[in-house]
Amino acid sequence: MKEERRSCSKVKPWIYFLLELTIYSSFGAVIGMLVGGHFALPAAVIVIVLALYKTKAISRLERVLERTDDVRKTKIKQRYEAHI
Repeated sequence: MKEERRSCSKVKPWIYFLLELTIYSSFGAVIGMLVGGHFALPAAVIVIVLALYKTKAISRLERVLERTDDVRKTKIKQRYEAHI
């Protein structure tokens, strides 16, 4: 049976999160332009916050980073198991 391939990258989840945040920011900017006036910036911020909350992007990032730490600890234990 093939062993599961797991990554230890801490940078990659942040890149995906920032790409997702860029998409939401663009969407918020479009909504802000449609609303216009004094309510443009608050409307854009509300749209971005609601998008992050609805998609659970922050909790997903935290979950991936925790799993990355677990994988890293497991790999270190396997590597130095004989020395412990």
